[in-house]
Amino acid sequence: MFNIFKKKPKEVPPFHELEKSEQKDQFFKRLSQWDWLDSDTIHVIDRNAPRMITMDPWPQLVFLSAKGQITISEFVYEMVGKYGRSQTVPEDLDVIVLDTIDRLINEGLIALLNEQEVLPYYIDLPTSMQEKEKAERLMIRDNFLKK
Repeated sequence: MFNIFKKKPKEVPPFHELEKSEQKDQFFKRLSQWDWLDSDTIHVIDRNAPRMITMDPWPQLVFLSAKGQITISEFVYEMVGKYGRSQTVPEDLDVIVLDTIDRLINEGLIALLNEQEVLPYYIDLPTSMQEKEKAERLMIRDNFLKK
């Protein structure tokens, strides 16, 4: 009758860069161990250099989402869902995500996959939640850690 309660569908940008990307249908996974620094921030243990890395919110969100279970395209549209009905989805959200993924790949913190993959125990969980002996045994088995 008056359509007062009819919800207007969320407007989603066309994401031209995502559609052109050869990476859009690839899965992405973490390559490094991590833990919570505080309730909002993680630190990543760089296995290629003696350093611990903290991240800005976007790279951190991408890193934590890199579980080898969703494609880049699925991740972009999952992020669209995080915006409320009254919020405008950024036109360049796809570019932001693609650039962030490229930076994390170049840092050696994530990798792309053609198929889904389950993360190993020592990468999946924050280090503070792992059983130390189990994690060490699995890292040696997987040649992640040299004995």
